[in-house]
Parts: sequence; structure tokens; C-alpha cells
Amino acid sequence: MLPSTYNAITMGIPRNAGQTSLPESPPVGNGASEHETLLKYEAILNNASVGIAFTKDRAFQHANRAFEELFAWPAGGLVGQSGMAVWGSKEEYAEVGSVVGPLLSQGRSVELERRMKRRDGTLFWCRLQARPVDPVNPVTGGTIWIIEDVAERRHAVERLQQLNEELERRVKERTEELARANDKLKGEVNERLHAEERARHLSLHDELTGLPNRRLMQDRLAHALAQARREGWQVAVIFLDLDRFKNVNDTLGHAAGDEVLREMARRLTAILRDSDTVSRVGGDEFVVVLSHTQVETDLAPIAAKLMAELSAPCTVGDRELHVTPSIGVSVFPDDGDDPAKLLSYADAAMYHAKATGRRNVQFYAATMSAALQARLKLENDLHFAVLRNELELFYQPRIDFSSGMVIGYEALLRWNHPQDGVIAPGAFIPIAEDSGLIIPIGEWVIREACQQMKRWREANFAVQSMSVNLSARQFFDSSLPERVHQALLESGMRPEQLELEITESILMANTEETMSLFAQLKRLGVKLSIDDFGTGFSSLAYLKRFHVDNLKIDHSFVRDISTDPDDAAIVRAIVNLAQSLQLRVIAEGVETREQLDFLAACGCQEAQGFYFARPQPAAAVELRAASSRGWM
Repeated sequence: MLPSTYNAITMGIPRNAGQTSLPESPPVGNGASEHETLLKYEAILNNASVGIAFTKDRAFQHANRAFEELFAWPAGGLVGQSGMAVWGSKEEYAEVGSVVGPLLSQGRSVELERRMKRRDGTLFWCRLQARPVDPVNPVTGGTIWIIEDVAERRHAVERLQQLNEELERRVKERTEELARANDKLKGEVNERLHAEERARHLSLHDELTGLPNRRLMQDRLAHALAQARREGWQVAVIFLDLDRFKNVNDTLGHAAGDEVLREMARRLTAILRDSDTVSRVGGDEFVVVLSHTQVETDLAPIAAKLMAELSAPCTVGDRELHVTPSIGVSVFPDDGDDPAKLLSYADAAMYHAKATGRRNVQFYAATMSAALQARLKLENDLHFAVLRNELELFYQPRIDFSSGMVIGYEALLRWNHPQDGVIAPGAFIPIAEDSGLIIPIGEWVIREACQQMKRWREANFAVQSMSVNLSARQFFDSSLPERVHQALLESGMRPEQLELEITESILMANTEETMSLFAQLKRLGVKLSIDDFGTGFSSLAYLKRFHVDNLKIDHSFVRDISTDPDDAAIVRAIVNLAQSLQLRVIAEGVETREQLDFLAACGCQEAQGFYFARPQPAAAVELRAASSRGWM
């Protein structure tokens, strides 16, 4: 039964007897008496309430009925089996042997409790008694094993022990509770006071930054205004919003975004006076209340310092981010004396700062409220634009330098507002991005562009490719690859005919999420281009790692290439870079023959711009193509 030199004897059973049954015909004479003795022993063994087994030569020679039933073996099934048959593992078999073996070799008995294994592999607790059959000659005599199932007893003992420990614990706790009843009461009072203080703090402060929240800021603003009325001071309300902060969350994740917000809160607190209020009122928006202020001498340097400090590079992990604010300011009493109005006016001024290029400070003027109302109306109308079929795609051709022919079209979004007419993308795309509407709108653009390719194909109008712009927020929507795949299936468009344009900021994120989404799109077979190349913080590592297909030179470089040596040098460098990386290079915003000739001389492969055609509806594109007029 164990890996030792201690083997069982068979208690009178012949050495060659490998089964539990006895011979059919008893021997005569003296043998009959021996046979009767064996029958008695057999009866005693098989009616014993405990399992009994005899082992020899590391194998079972005999096991009684109780032993076989205990281990779920059929009658005689253990005979000849190795002792390993009833142990959970070789390691446990060897471990028990190392304990039992030395004791048996001294002729001593051993008693222990271990887990053993039934035939079906289940383990249960047993109490084992092992003793040599012949204590005088233990090595050659074999071993007898007596085994009891003690699982229930152990469970009962453990339960009793648990109950006893529980009782002792309760007695101890009760004793200690009675001994320190007065101290506990004081502790509970203090704890309640602390919890109430914590609740009050959370109700008045932002959990992420620890700054006052909107409620506390409004209370302090009202108090500052009341004091300013009595003492004749001015109060300034400054509304700050971080520019394109959603790109940080979308590309680097919300953990990075949270760290940026905490850093901005630290900078604001360090800049301003203790008497001023710095609050976070939601998302990436902060409100500062400056009490005891003089506009002429205080606000200009304060606004400049805020802009400089918040625009300084922000390090998050191993990345250096450039986050800038747009700032709006309203002043009491010049702009109003009501807290809600002053906040609304500062908010309107901030939106005006964003509309005028971001990263600037704007003081409130009455005309801004009308602009804010117009923006809110535009955002509300945009929610229904897709449902009401108000969106339309215009198409601008891309011309191949070598052939002078159209090589594809870029799909550009337009909005046909029922009252305001055609609205340019620059007026509503930022609103769509800020509100999250860019996701459903972007999905519609991809699907509609693919469907237009299908309509042109059915009309025998040959178009080689279609390019569509993706915003960062749209790119990092995890469902984008599936949406693109579905649009391709519905239109029957070949994947290589669809080109998705992304900005450098997406590649700059360089996260595993970016890599995964990029790889999924590449597996679909679509082409990927870097739009407005050169306007961001470019890196050759990004281009090499992501395996893009095309680079599009931003129109800001193309515009002055014939007059500005710096722009000309930049364009040459981008073309050379693309050629060395075996990428196709496309120039945007071509408007003159001089620009076209310069680009051709540089080795640029494609161009698009007003020189060839303005973006037009699909029907106008078809008419232009049917006229067969040359493009170059």
C-alpha cells in the first residue's frame, strides 16, 4: 500500500491465492480444520465494520468487503493493485511512506489521518492504522491496514471547534464591549461627526480634484457679490474649458484624462489667491471667482498667467501632452449683478473664445449671448439632421499627376438646414464632436459614401476609390471595424476602394487600443491615410509601426509654396519622406497652376483642390465627368 519494504502477509491465505474466495473442495483430515479456520477468518473480515487490507510486495493481497466498499472497488478488484490505487498522488504516496516506513521497520504500529482516494477519484478523510503482521520480522512479514472513514467525524470536530471558537470569540467580544462601552459610545459619536463632515465635503466638492463644486462655487459667488456691493469692489467670473480634451480621453483613456484634470486643478490653485474660488463644475470645465478685483489692473495679468500656466506641457506617465484652455470672463457690476447671469455670460464668452480659434481669452459682450443661443439651437437641430435626411455628401476629385485623370473622390459632409440652408462642416462638426453626435453621423457618412460607390458602379460610372474622414472620437469607437465591414457588405464595394483618413493625433496616442483598432481595419483590407500631415507632432516611428498607405499634405503648406521658401521646403521634405517609406503622397488645397507645377516637380503623386473642382453633389460630379473635360 506504501512505497516501502514493509509488505503484507495474508493471515494464512496461501501465497499463490490472489482472490478473496476460498477453494471449492476442502481438504480432508487436518486440512478440513484449517479450511474451517479460514472460513471463520473470512467471515470475521468481511463482516468487520472497518476496512481491513493486507499488502505485500507493494500490492494488495487481500481486502475485506468494508475496505472495498469504502474505496468503491468491486469484490476482489483491489487484489494485485499497487498501493497507489488508494492515494491521491505519487507525492502523497511517497510522503506517507516516508513517515510510516521507518516505524514499521522497528516493528511498531502507526496511526494517522490522511485524505485517500476512491476508485472514481474523489478524496475523503480516513484514519489509518498500520502494523507489521510479524513484529519480530517486520521487513518480510507484510503489513495489515485498518481504515475508517472519518470524514463526518472530522467535520463534526471541525464544526464543534468552530462553534467553540465562535463562542469564545463572542464571549471575548462581549467582555471587551462591556469593558469599553463608554469609549465606544464616544467613538461612535466621533465617527458620526466625521461621516457627516465627509458627506458635507462631498456635497460641496468635486471628488476627482477636491475643488469646490458648482453648488459651493455659486454660494461663494453670491457671498462675494454681496460683499462687493457693500464695499464697491468688482468681481470677475472666469469660465475655463480645456480645448479638445475629449481627444485625450478618446486616445489615451479616462485615467490619463483624470490625471490631466488633477494637474490643471493643482496649477489653478497654485496661481490664485486663497480668497479666490477655483471650482470644477463638470467634465473639463472650471470656474474661477475673483473677489476684490479691479479690471484695469488685475484681470489682464491674471488672464495671461492662467493661459500661460495651463498651456504649459503636462506630463502623464511617459507622455508629454499639450493641453490649452479657452477662457471667458464676465465682470460685476459691468455685465450684471446676478450670479446665474454672470456664469452664463462667462460661459458665452468662453464659447466665443473657442469659436475664434481656441487658446485665447474673451471678455463678455452682449452679442455673445445671441451667439450662444444660436449654438444651442444648432446643436438641438443637429440631433434631428440624420433622421430628417438633412445631411448630404459632396465629392471632390483627387487627380493623379501621371495620368491627369481622376483617381478617386473624397466624401465631404454638408448639412442642408431647412431654415438656414447649407451649413459648412466647420460650423457643426465641432458641435457634433463635443456632443457625441459624431458617432452616428460618422456611421452615416461611411455607409452613404459606400452606397454612392454602388450607385455609380450600377450606372457604369467608373470610380477607383472613395476616401472618408474619421474623427478621433469616431476612430476609438470599438464598433467602428464592424460598421465599416457592414457598409462594405451592403454596398458590394471592394475593401481596397475605401480609404479612411485619420489625423496624426490618433497615431500619437500609440496605445494598445490604437494598435488593435488599426490592425482590425487593415485586416478588412481598407486603406488608411494620415490627413493634414505635418500639422501635428509627427513621428517616423508612428508611420513605420502603423503601416499607413498615404500621406496628405495639409493645405496650409500648399497655399504659399510658390512664395514661402519654408513651406516649399516642408512640402519637399514630406514628399521625400513619403517616397522613402514607399507611401503615396497627396496634396490638398491646390488652387493655382504654380502650386500644381511645384508639386509635380517635387514628385507628388496626387492633388485635390479648387484648381480642379470644388466639392459638389453626386449629380454634379457625374455631369462634370460626362463632359470629358480634362483636369490638368
